[in-house]
Amino acid sequence: MITLEKEFIVTDPEITVIKRDGRRLPFDSDKIYQALIKASQNVSNMSPLMEAKLKGICDRIVAEIANRFMADIKIYEIQSIVEHELLNANEYAIAQEYINYRTQRDFARSQATDINFTIDKLINKDQTVVNENANKDSDVFNTQRDLTAGIVGKSIGLKMLPPHVANAHQKGDIHFHDLDYSPYTPMTNCCS
Repeated sequence: MITLEKEFIVTDPEITVIKRDGRRLPFDSDKIYQALIKASQNVSNMSPLMEAKLKGICDRIVAEIANRFMADIKIYEIQSIVEHELLNANEYAIAQEYINYRTQRDFARSQATDINFTIDKLINKDQTVVNENANKDSDVFNTQRDLTAGIVGKSIGLKMLPPHVANAHQKGDIHFHDLDYSPYTPMTNCCS
């Protein structure tokens, strides 16, 4: 429950949030509040006054969602409302931080399945790519060929996985082992 500055209470609307990967989760206003807190902390030190202001902004966001949506809401619709409420409250720096974080996450999701982006990292000797297996010398042609095949395989694998599994793998919540071989082949690198 969220208490507004006035004398009435706004509860979380009983709607479902549709995530980018298709998952459907119950609406939770605390996630919005925590995102506001995080964005604010990245801009300046938190104070009780700022916490109260963010609580009020969160209350207005929840009220707007409850007024506009009856059953389902897409995550990008929530984010748009958050951004507009931050701007309406003249919290430009927090809005910019919130928008930047969301944009960076969107870029990271897109880059994970972009073969050209990752191949470019290999060509430019990005340590996250060339040191994937510390036992192999990345300057050797055979290793470069294996790394290139792995990049292509991972990109294909991420696109073949159910979206919620690919998302969890990219966030680090789970690890889909040997993604450069499966799910598109019946074997893994660990097969003998």
